[in-house]
Amino acid sequence: MSNESQTTSTLTTRTLRTVGVLVAACVVFVGVLSVLAVTIASRAVNASGGAQATEAPSAAKKPLSI
Repeated sequence: MSNESQTTSTLTTRTLRTVGVLVAACVVFVGVLSVLAVTIASRAVNASGGAQATEAPSAAKKPLSI
């Protein structure tokens, strides 16, 4: 009986360790993809001139009331 509980304990430990490794790998993978996407997007925005307005601001229009 002792051998069976030891096997179950070892299996549980290995399973939890494997789950932890997989979760950590997913976190790293998503983190790298996020950093890459932000870098590419920020370079694209900077290359196109950023948030600079190309037109002169027009007079503010009054909201229409119903």
